[in-house]
Amino acid sequence: MSRPGDAAGTREVVLQVARRLFGERGYAAVTIREVAAQAGVSASMVMKVAGSKQRLYALATPAEPTPLPPDVPLEGMGELLVSRLLQRRDDEAAEPWLRAIYLLIEAPDPEAARAEFRDRFLRRFPTEGDGRRHADEVACLMLGLAAGVRAFRLLDPGSTDREAVVREYGALVQQVLDRIDLGRTAGGQDA
Repeated sequence: MSRPGDAAGTREVVLQVARRLFGERGYAAVTIREVAAQAGVSASMVMKVAGSKQRLYALATPAEPTPLPPDVPLEGMGELLVSRLLQRRDDEAAEPWLRAIYLLIEAPDPEAARAEFRDRFLRRFPTEGDGRRHADEVACLMLGLAAGVRAFRLLDPGSTDREAVVREYGALVQQVLDRIDLGRTAGGQDA
């Protein structure tokens, strides 16, 4: 938390809280008062930082995770994807898999949002046939995990063995990844 009178620290705390809330629930479900309460500042301070809710959303656009380099092998990627998602949850960092859902719901052009999602998260994988279906299945598994742990607070870190979740859920993701033939693909993937 910032010290009283530390404008840069206050701004960062407000943006961090807004980033998390917008990332978890989307623009429409978050209020300035809620951001203020969770940041430990007044609503007027949030407005001073951003000027408007729309500007706060723009300023708080979640810092995306570092994309996996294209040379990361598929072997072991299931556990890596799950571990990274759970680490973002534990760090209360923005969750891009969950954010993608809210961006689609609020998108003025849903088809463009779907294309952006596919490009951002699935570009490494085949775009047709069984390869595309398997890539879509991986995305469904990750979207489900993101919604489960962030929106529904399932697999609570206080009462769940994190390493068991990484191992077991990672194995589910890996089963699908192992069916993908990367011979027809190029590019990187966010995760």
